[in-house]
Formats: sequence, structure tokens, C-alpha cells
Amino acid sequence: MAKTGVFDSDPTAIAKAKELKREMKKLLIKIDDEDDLGVQTIDQLQDALSALREATMRKMAKSSSLEMLETVSCPEEFRCPLSNELMRDPVVLASGQVCERRISIQFFFF
Repeated sequence: MAKTGVFDSDPTAIAKAKELKREMKKLLIKIDDEDDLGVQTIDQLQDALSALREATMRKMAKSSSLEMLETVSCPEEFRCPLSNELMRDPVVLASGQVCERRISIQFFFF
């Protein structure tokens, strides 16, 4: 099967995309096998394809907005000293240093 493309980093999105693709394959086989093509089958295929398109567009919009956040220049004090990424949820440590919450949890507790 082909790569899932924009879904590479999100396991739930990958599973949903694979399920939608499986459903579309079944419907295409059903359409190919039917002598009297039913409108209901075509509608089901259209719904599955629309759902896959919507999920793809949502993921692309999310990833492009994150890319944009990363490429925007910002003052160094807004960057996490541990990861050097733009802080989205900054916390002040007991030492007075500010860093990204997610990174501090990973760094100090795992």
C-alpha cells in the first residue's frame, strides 16, 4: 500500500485514512461487480472520499500552520533553552529559568 503522506506523524489519522481507503476499495469492487449500479453505493463512495479529503486538508492546514510558527523569527527569550523551539506553553522552573512545559516534563520526569 502507498504511503499515507500527510498522515505520517499522527497514528490515529493514519488508522482513519487506512480505514477510509479500505472502505473505498470495497465500494469500488462492489461497483465493478454490480450489473445494476446503485446510487446508494456511489453515495457511500462519495462520502468516504469526502471524509478522506477533509481529513487530509485538516492535517495539511495543521502542519502548515506549525511550519509557519517554526519559521517565524522571534526573540530568543521566546525559545525554549532545552529544545530551541518556539515555546507554546512556557513554565518557570524553580531555578527561575523558563522553558516549554512538555520539554521540562520529558527532561525531568523521564
